[in-house]
Amino acid sequence: MDGILVVAKDPGFTSHDVVALVRRLTGTRRAGHGGTLDPFASGVLPVFLGLGTRVVEYHMADDKAYRATVCFGASSDTDDRDGELVPGSGPAPTREALEAALPAFRGALLQRPPDYSALKVGGRRAYDLAREGTPAELAPRAVVIRRLDLVEWDDTDPERPTAVLEVECGAGTYIRSLARDLGERLGCGAYLGALVRSASGPFGLAAAHSLDEIRKAAAEGPAALAGLLLPIDAGLDGFPEARLTGEEVVAASRGQQVKPAQRPQVESGSRVRLLAEDGSLVGIGSWKGGRLAPEKIFVAAPGAVAGGVTDGAAGGADGAAAKANARTHEATEPRLKVVDPGNRMTVISGLDKLQPDLGRLYLAVGVFDGLHRGHLYLLRELRRAAQRAGARPAVITFDAHPEELIEGLAPPLLCDPDERLVRLQAAGVEVAVVQHFDHALRVTTYDAFVAAIRGRVDVAGFVMTPDAAFGFERGGTPETLAALGAREGFSVTIVSSFLSNSEQVRSSEIRRRISTGDLVGARQLLGRNHGFTGRRTASGDVAGVSGSMDTQPVAFELPVCLPPDGDYAVLVGPAWDLAHRPQPAAHAARMTIVDGAVRVGQSDLPPADRIRTVLLERA
Repeated sequence: MDGILVVAKDPGFTSHDVVALVRRLTGTRRAGHGGTLDPFASGVLPVFLGLGTRVVEYHMADDKAYRATVCFGASSDTDDRDGELVPGSGPAPTREALEAALPAFRGALLQRPPDYSALKVGGRRAYDLAREGTPAELAPRAVVIRRLDLVEWDDTDPERPTAVLEVECGAGTYIRSLARDLGERLGCGAYLGALVRSASGPFGLAAAHSLDEIRKAAAEGPAALAGLLLPIDAGLDGFPEARLTGEEVVAASRGQQVKPAQRPQVESGSRVRLLAEDGSLVGIGSWKGGRLAPEKIFVAAPGAVAGGVTDGAAGGADGAAAKANARTHEATEPRLKVVDPGNRMTVISGLDKLQPDLGRLYLAVGVFDGLHRGHLYLLRELRRAAQRAGARPAVITFDAHPEELIEGLAPPLLCDPDERLVRLQAAGVEVAVVQHFDHALRVTTYDAFVAAIRGRVDVAGFVMTPDAAFGFERGGTPETLAALGAREGFSVTIVSSFLSNSEQVRSSEIRRRISTGDLVGARQLLGRNHGFTGRRTASGDVAGVSGSMDTQPVAFELPVCLPPDGDYAVLVGPAWDLAHRPQPAAHAARMTIVDGAVRVGQSDLPPADRIRTVLLERA
């Protein structure tokens, strides 16, 4: 499910609601929209899925087109129909008066955003400040309105006439502000009564699908859903093409700059679409001084060792990692890096087991699957915040992935639960709460969740990234939690998201890279080679597996993230748990995957029943 799904949003849904529904129906965890639509508005909402999310940045500046219904004779505190209406003081306008006022709103102008907007002022959303009765002073912003035409006029009620306007504008324009400003210019007050987005950049209503259509396609199966998607590069026709040979595709996929045999006729600095010889999309790059510099790569390079999909911007780092992996691997994996060798983490089985004698805690809440570089960065900041507050660094994690309950499907794990605890301890966490995630917890509001913790232990504060949230409907954002802390006496430390090659490190992206065979890209985000833990099972032949008599199957109690079928060079060793010092995997072996079934060479397996397998490279 890689592509662009153009949704015809119905009124009443938030943009986030639509993305969440599309994510669930398509089974695609990586999804995002191309421009927020207010809940009362309808129309075009492009949703980018899978690899399609990588082109969202190229659409952020897309123009928009709207059909707006403006109601005159009253104003609204939200500048739309959802706010409190106040009758205007001046006479209602005539059609002629409105038409005479429209030219002043065409072209480049400064526009003051609505008081109820998502803009941040001093770290807080403007709509939160407005709801508290202290609206922020929002500075006017430069916008462009390219077209503004009156297409319908209704003065059936002469005191409250309405107009339907067709608007074409640049990104960042508020149609609510346009309605408000028209009312102020005419001296009668006005607000936005209805709004339909007819186009978002190259995506129009003709290509949009209703939510009912999408639900129907989901019921028919993946092929029907995929049939609704536009290609990743849909709407990027304005980017010139650059054709690459097979060898050039391989080089570009590794993030290397390419001096193409067919030079594109473009100016230096121009962005181009990179195409293979058969015309299929390879990626997006830019023309720099006679060479093509890859920015985004969407396909595996033919004949590439690592395979999979990588971000071209990672060129130097990924290239170095590829060379390192291509060398003969070490006999053992590196030892686990431990922040405090004397730390012995206390593990608590659920919030209800918390006790005051644990002391003052500074908390981070999350699944922490994989303990990747982003997690380790957050935990470092947790330790620092705890030290400043005279508290102990602590985490609240879960015994099951929330997506298993919310979406009905647990994602494959990047880290065995026991190994996750070992890595948390190594990262300096002193208290780990493993909370059972069930329906009752799912519908618990963030403030009730916090109250349940603070009722048992002294909480100094929480550490969060800007996009983090917990509690029912993700109500516990950094902003809402900070407001709660200001009232109840705890701190909230907001830590910027960890970026690798300008991309946020996420467990979902690591899973995707592993599942496509991009072990080098996964290692770049994880900070180590990917590994998983399984249990030795009875020997037996597996059809299609070469040398199966010399291998032993490995079974998994929980779904684990595996690369595609094939043969792999691996290291194996005993499983990790808190009761024993973690031993690096030291036995070089070959692993075979066929239809998701895993077998490892018997002669190389350690005597333990549970074994860790660390992936090195494709054999």
